Amino acid sequence: MKRLRSWTLIAPAALALAGLTACYDEAETSSPVSDPVRTIGGDRPATLTLPSDYEAGTPISLVIVLHGFTSNAEWTDAYFGISRRIESDRIAVILPNGTRDSQDRSFWNATDFCCNLQGSEVDDVAYLNGLVEEAAEHMAVDGVYLIGLSNGGFMSYRMACESMPELRAIASVAGTTFQDPARCEGARPISILHIHGTADRTIRYAGGGREGGARYPGAEETVHRWAARAGCEMEAAEAMPAMDLVEALPDDETDVTRYDTGCDGGLRVELWTVEDGGHVPGFDADDFGARVVAWFAGAGG
Repeated sequence: MKRLRSWTLIAPAALALAGLTACYDEAETSSPVSDPVRTIGGDRPATLTLPSDYEAGTPISLVIVLHGFTSNAEWTDAYFGISRRIESDRIAVILPNGTRDSQDRSFWNATDFCCNLQGSEVDDVAYLNGLVEEAAEHMAVDGVYLIGLSNGGFMSYRMACESMPELRAIASVAGTTFQDPARCEGARPISILHIHGTADRTIRYAGGGREGGARYPGAEETVHRWAARAGCEMEAAEAMPAMDLVEALPDDETDVTRYDTGCDGGLRVELWTVEDGGHVPGFDADDFGARVVAWFAGAGG
């Protein structure tokens, strides 16, 4: 039987859940950089953090963390455990925040379903692309990787649909893509990691939407679309060993389905199905962050 872990993020998680329900329901030298933490983004500042001994001009991967509706970059980064991997895994991390609507709810203008509820004209695609361009002034970018929670997951998929320059892979937790496949027509194939709980009542595993309004596809349909786009042999999907990601659920609760046979350029598409997992599963941040960054490193593209 598992040892239950004290979950210290309940309060901010509850805040994120409440908001989501409303959505429905950095002179090239050979010496280390003088300051590993930089502020980029201009009027919408974001934090870029490099390894403390990073040497200018050395190519490293860039990971961008995208928060959920009503949440923020710092909480989401702590939840995923990504910045904890900067030194050990030699990555750079950007922590950006979305804009706020008239009810002071932070959001990304991602898809028609989630979560630009008041018709804002903010261009988050241009904003995120601009952050990567600015980051390249401080580091040598060797691939861009996005990880997002809910609304941040939707935004990750939108960036994939927009063929974000240098984007190699995304990881989405509890967020899917556009209902209409045409919105991603012509998108460049990339590696996809989709993580979703079967008991998610906010962004449902099987898909859903607002009655008479915008909808979103389910986890499996989303994965199938991107596996097909990558040229993977759909009938060769492989069931990998189950994983234990959530201590409060029975052992090895997360089923893994992998598409990597025949995929273009060594791409990989994977679905991690968290049986009985909710909208914000109680991951161990150290374990989860290590798994995701390792997945990015092996994702090809």
